[in-house]
Amino acid sequence: MTKILFIIFTMIFLTSCMQNQQKHGYVFDLSDYQMLQQGVTTKENVLKFMGSPTIISNLMDESWIYYSEDVENFLFFIPDTKERMIISLKFDNRGILNSLEKFDLSDESKNLSFSSKYTEVESNKIGFFKSIFSNVGQVRAAQ
Repeated sequence: MTKILFIIFTMIFLTSCMQNQQKHGYVFDLSDYQMLQQGVTTKENVLKFMGSPTIISNLMDESWIYYSEDVENFLFFIPDTKERMIISLKFDNRGILNSLEKFDLSDESKNLSFSSKYTEVESNKIGFFKSIFSNVGQVRAAQ
């Protein structure tokens, strides 16, 4: 009996150590991004070929960014990025594709990095005790 329990415990323990692969962002395998041509393709055609972008930026020129990343997690270790692909599309005033840039993991040497800055949003932050005891007195009789 102890052998069976030991085998069951070992199997449960080993299955919890499996790797976890996650895909984030846009799925480039299902789109026709190879058909995009600078100076020819319009915004409507890009939406038809690729769908909605991950990010739309209007800082200087209108830019559409499509982002995809495959990440592998193993237990509590730092996640390992297996694949990353970014396509940046810039449009002119008429809505025609002006610039197309592709980036992947090998392009990190070009100083392509993500900003760690963020905008903190002030919201109704609930304190520790309020989060625990906030439902006291909230129970109502079923009708």
